[in-house]
Amino acid sequence: MISERLREGLKYAAMSAIVAWHTLAMVVAPAPDSDVTALARVALQPYLTLFRLDNQWDFFAPTVGEGSRLRYDIQDKTGKTHAFLPADELRWYHPNFLWFRSWYYRIIDDPDNYAENAAAVLCRKHAALQPLAITFYEIQEEKFTREDYLAGKQRMDQGFFSVAMLRGMRCPDP
Repeated sequence: MISERLREGLKYAAMSAIVAWHTLAMVVAPAPDSDVTALARVALQPYLTLFRLDNQWDFFAPTVGEGSRLRYDIQDKTGKTHAFLPADELRWYHPNFLWFRSWYYRIIDDPDNYAENAAAVLCRKHAALQPLAITFYEIQEEKFTREDYLAGKQRMDQGFFSVAMLRGMRCPDP
């Protein structure tokens, strides 16, 4: 049988190894690409992916602005355009938050592969509007500094974001 003292020592060593492993992962994750970090990532990548630690250092203190958001416009039978910001419907505490946010980023990053399926889903969602066409846009927030805030400007004022069309298409027939 293992003595009480040896068991306590092994427990302490195991906890220390876990803390050392996690600290190494936190240092390697945002490190610039090099031969050393590439070698360390071979062992650490499953751990980094599992706990979503594969980020840059800015997740500790993010910059306000400089993010992307998805917007889509639906044109109805009468020719009227209805604009939607789907992320505004999400609540961070809802279980679907991460899934839908990731889906919106996929549409922004690769509209050729994701926009068509998204259009089918969103046109069905807004069937009451009798949609004819849908257009996806990326809203890119620009840098918003302390000086801008002190000057009385708002983050969503003109000049602090740009809009780029991603893809437009006809809604599928119901």
